[in-house]
Amino acid sequence: MRPQPYLEPMPLRGRISRAQPLGLPIVNVGFNELPYPPLPSVLTALHNTTAQAQSYGSPHCDALRDALAAQNGLDAEQIVCGNGSEELLDVIARCFARPGDAILISQFGYIQFALTANRVGATLIKAPEAAFTTDVDALLGAVTDQTRLVFLANPNNPTGTMVPLEALRRLARDLRPDIVLVLDLAYGEFAEAGYCDAVHKLVATHENVIVTRTFSKAYGLAGLRVGWCHAAPWMIPVIYAARGMGTVNAAAQAGAVAALGEQAGIDKQVAEIKSERARIAGALGQLGLEVIPSHTNFMMARFRDGSADLTEKLVEHLFDQGGFIVNRTREPGLEDFFRFSLHLPDNNDRLVACIRRFAAEAR
Repeated sequence: MRPQPYLEPMPLRGRISRAQPLGLPIVNVGFNELPYPPLPSVLTALHNTTAQAQSYGSPHCDALRDALAAQNGLDAEQIVCGNGSEELLDVIARCFARPGDAILISQFGYIQFALTANRVGATLIKAPEAAFTTDVDALLGAVTDQTRLVFLANPNNPTGTMVPLEALRRLARDLRPDIVLVLDLAYGEFAEAGYCDAVHKLVATHENVIVTRTFSKAYGLAGLRVGWCHAAPWMIPVIYAARGMGTVNAAAQAGAVAALGEQAGIDKQVAEIKSERARIAGALGQLGLEVIPSHTNFMMARFRDGSADLTEKLVEHLFDQGGFIVNRTREPGLEDFFRFSLHLPDNNDRLVACIRRFAAEAR
């Protein structure tokens, strides 16, 4: 007899791991990362900190919280940092959900939400979407007496879509005040200007709203794993009760502080990605692909008359003929789609050319 786990097993997502058959350099556009290396001041901060690797970083990320507060016009005492925003999602779930409780998400919500519900033994409820976009009315209609948490990534991963700010305000207003609403802004910087600031304002007017952010996307520090959340004062001690001590290492803290000091450079990179997003969406549309409107640094697309099998062949073709690793979108209802992050213009052009060749051969 084997030990019995409390968690339900979750499937592992396969990635292409074989050698590139043509000897081409591999370009991984399957992780929603930025293509830019860290800015020089970030590299300097990392070097200086790793030279002192015998010392812990600040357990509560004091300098980072101060920098975040100054950058975003917030109170540092209402900020908690974590080992990526994913850790904070887990922490929030452990604080507010247990077996018998329900966690509510949209139909194509971020996979981490489902993993988090599984880890705490909560029931996961999915509300239907409209045109691959979160439907606020459907979310509110799916609330039950057991609902304790609502997780919403806006803009969303994997679809890239987002609900308008006014609908988000209505969700916060109409949701029962004893339900925690977590608004994940991992891709918020790629939405319209001022969007993140407007969402943070919901924390000031709703004591049940938490906003989560990350340095992994717009700030290009995915390998450092730095995230943070902004919550009402009463929640902060509760979150710290479930958060590990010193989960953000010293180098990650220093790199994130340095990145905040390079906002003009970060904004320039974000603008370049948004420009490429519009350009590549147009190019794929001319090839007959359906491209879901994106507000992120990635795109989700499919052949209009395609299938999951055709998409699988495309994924293999992009690797074999171009060296590109793209994401197989396998969530139920999205099997016909593939997803890729925007890269430098030359690589984006090569990707489109590779898709063009595949489309011509498939006809």
